[in-house]
Amino acid sequence: MNYGKYQSKYIGKKSLLKRVLTSPFSLMLVVIIFIFITKATWGLRYKVILSDTKLGQARTELANLQSRETDLTAQVAHLSTEQGVESEIRTKFKGVREGESLAVIIGNDANATSQQASSTPEKVGWFRSLLQKIGL
Repeated sequence: MNYGKYQSKYIGKKSLLKRVLTSPFSLMLVVIIFIFITKATWGLRYKVILSDTKLGQARTELANLQSRETDLTAQVAHLSTEQGVESEIRTKFKGVREGESLAVIIGNDANATSQQASSTPEKVGWFRSLLQKIGL
């Protein structure tokens, strides 16, 4: 087999594919594509972190809402009875039944503080004392 004629044609020459792949233009194109892929991957990583944070917040809010639902269910169960309705009316509106009277008890702490305040003389400037003597 005589390949002399074909060998002489390709000796020392690069194939068209090798020339295109090793050209500066194609290398620059590969670098640009790599940059875009890296940027997209980085943005995707940021979105994953953000969604994990939001998922944690949503789980916390869900736990709070479930706790509130349990409390409200207990309150509704309490208010579904006659005693519950009556106790709620008594506490919120200070209501009484027929024949009952309402007594409001005031603690001694309020009286003690008001007596102490009145027994302690207040320092008054000369202008204010002049206005008090005039009656203003």
